[in-house]
Amino acid sequence: MRLSLSLLMAGALVLGTMACSSSDTKEQQDVAPTTDVTQPEDGTTGTDATSDLLEETNVPDNQDDIDAPPPIQPHVETVDQYSIVYLSGTPYEMGFQQGELLHDIVADAMEFVKNDAMLSSIPMIAEEMGIIDIAMENSYPDLVAECQGLVDATSDVGFTMDFCLVLNFGDVMLEMVENGMPEEDIEGPGCSGAIVAGDATVDGHLLHSRNLDWGSMNIDIIHQHPVIFVRQPEGGIPHVYIGFPLNLSPYTGMNVAGIAIGSQEAEPASTAEMALTGRSHVQMLGEMLKSASSLDEARDFINSQKHMSAEILVVSDGNAQTGAVFEMTATGIGERDLEGGVAYATNHFIHPDMKLKQAVPSAGSVSRLMRFSQLLDPDGEDSLYGELDLTKLAAVMRDPIDPAAPEELSYEELEAANWDIDGALGLNGPMHFVIFDPEKHLFWVNAGVLPLYKQPYRCFSLEELLGYPDATPCTPETIP
Repeated sequence: MRLSLSLLMAGALVLGTMACSSSDTKEQQDVAPTTDVTQPEDGTTGTDATSDLLEETNVPDNQDDIDAPPPIQPHVETVDQYSIVYLSGTPYEMGFQQGELLHDIVADAMEFVKNDAMLSSIPMIAEEMGIIDIAMENSYPDLVAECQGLVDATSDVGFTMDFCLVLNFGDVMLEMVENGMPEEDIEGPGCSGAIVAGDATVDGHLLHSRNLDWGSMNIDIIHQHPVIFVRQPEGGIPHVYIGFPLNLSPYTGMNVAGIAIGSQEAEPASTAEMALTGRSHVQMLGEMLKSASSLDEARDFINSQKHMSAEILVVSDGNAQTGAVFEMTATGIGERDLEGGVAYATNHFIHPDMKLKQAVPSAGSVSRLMRFSQLLDPDGEDSLYGELDLTKLAAVMRDPIDPAAPEELSYEELEAANWDIDGALGLNGPMHFVIFDPEKHLFWVNAGVLPLYKQPYRCFSLEELLGYPDATPCTPETIP
């Protein structure tokens, strides 16, 4: 039951991308923006733990001399293979807008679910296990309100609150259903993230990279339709999620105050490192993007929360040119700061206070961490330390070498493995690759048709997306 539910969950996460359109040039879809959305009387939009952190302006700290433009109206654009979805207002309004803008996508997805016995059983199984109630009771009020808006706009095609909660409580849910499973039965996550700055880079400038992987799943639908959400929350900091339709809780994102974050799963040593109350880490990530304008604020927020599962968050602060890796379970938090301008993480803990709180690390996670050490540490055998720039950091994240493997696999062997061999940085990120320059509010995305390790990165300027005057342009526009 547990393994099948894990696979059910994985399948559900890809449904929202079934009909998303894209084109070779920038094009706005003919979609009417939401102009009159009323929030439910019993809904709440304030977040209990972040109200003190919320900024009252959408001007980043280092651009106080620039007048903030008004929010861009909700609509969808396409840029190359990327769909750009603009949302603004209260959480409920942004959920409703996404439901309106992507209504046909949700309709196609729910029709597919209806005709698939396995996928249609997800909410029922989750409810029987008590996970729906846990998700409702422990989700942030803003997430629940945004789910409600999305459901209200799409209930006519069968999208429900239960399904929304399942999709956006996934990090905790998967850990609950997988905990205690034999390791060989679990297709584990394979994410990698790194921050480089100071002496590690050619010009001392901070860069933050991340690869997102979901354990060798067949996710062709998502590869065909990568999505960037431009979110303009009322009373909060504008930010972007790199993800997929129906994705209300992010795995990767950056805000216009200079904070970039990526999440990476870890495995707890036992149920003693888990809790039935607290918060989802991917939901935490979304809360920080709309509220934190410094690493200190992000740290304070992380330390203020009750954690439910094992997770790693890699957080960078462009304004302060610093960052940290946070390793977390329900019973502890370990923080690793930049050492010599470098911090990196895969899917296991290395902070001395956290090592005993995790399961035995997978061989793939250990191999990827070893490869990071070889490429990023000053004394690494293939070190690029002191030479790192956008091009060389992209090469690190696309690196195809598994240091524990006797030889590199052929193209045909890699294709048969869905370009995911677990132990190589560049062959263990089939969802998306992203590099952030959080100080300049630029980000380069590598997503789409596999294999990603052979694809270029495409630049987006968050300031340009938000309509700031004198916005920092994309330079370079692509990383070959």
